[in-house]
Amino acid sequence: MDRKTEKKALIRKYINGECTAEETAELKSLLLTDDLSVLFEEVMDEIASANTDLYNEPDLEDALAKFHKKQSAEGIKGNEPKILSLSPKKKKLRRYLSYAAAILVLVGSISILIPRLNKTPQQNVQVQHFENPNGKRSRILLPDSSVVYLGSGSTLSFPSKFAANVRAISLRGEAFFEVTKNPKRPFIIHTGNIVTRVLGTSFKVDAFLNQPVSVLVSIGKVRVDREVNKILHPIAVLLPGQSVVWNEQTHQSEFGTTPVSDILGWKNGKLVFRKTKLADIAAILERTYNVAIQINSPQLANRQIRVNLTTDIPVSKLIKILSVAGNFNYKINQNHVSIF
Repeated sequence: MDRKTEKKALIRKYINGECTAEETAELKSLLLTDDLSVLFEEVMDEIASANTDLYNEPDLEDALAKFHKKQSAEGIKGNEPKILSLSPKKKKLRRYLSYAAAILVLVGSISILIPRLNKTPQQNVQVQHFENPNGKRSRILLPDSSVVYLGSGSTLSFPSKFAANVRAISLRGEAFFEVTKNPKRPFIIHTGNIVTRVLGTSFKVDAFLNQPVSVLVSIGKVRVDREVNKILHPIAVLLPGQSVVWNEQTHQSEFGTTPVSDILGWKNGKLVFRKTKLADIAAILERTYNVAIQINSPQLANRQIRVNLTTDIPVSKLIKILSVAGNFNYKINQNHVSIF
């Protein structure tokens, strides 16, 4: 094995976190004496070409932020650091820098500086804001032709024109998404500090204020992370029929399965409850119909019910169907429902 191959093998081991302490020290020494820019670039090119799973691709901004924070906190001792300059390959530069930043974050003590990308902010991009009051649902077409079915009591915000490398929106409440596939521009939903990332799929998100966040997938693949101080912590990668509920108060996740037909049915106004507490059903119906529902006993509120409902009928008829399934009595006075 020639010396160049040995150096590349050492760099690759470091990227994969497989270096021993002696090998890490050797790499540090090489960085102070040799210009490894070309070798780093070749290794990153090989990795980028081999890695087609965008879900596992390092995030540039997070990686760079962590690296610069470590550099500022620890300072640079000894010899002046070498600057790792990458050649301007426009089509792959962003991915190269992502891998380079990820390399540096692993240890943070190697004295290499990577120039930050010159990001040109989008000019004259307005933010679209949609808010549904209780009792209203809407269908929204996004700039990339993705479709959002926004639920009652929910809000959605997104730019009038998406950025070149990402499609980012914000949601509070519940919505069903049919995302146009585009591997080069991940679709990201921010719901508080939960980040849901997809490439092209359909799924439902529930993210009401001070409530657990749930993600249910009907088609494709969805990644769910928790963002803290701009650092993503993985929660789940979901496939069709899978779901996850994240409780921010307990910092616990609960995984489950949901029939795809149930998830798809929501966008058409179908509500499928499988052993669901009456109190939880009532909360959903309050938003959907803009009514107040009072349950007069804790035992009744905790009663678990199996029922299929549809929201294209009057609330009086729906409550009647629900009362048969839940075995309770009720009284309706205008927009107030009393269950006993």
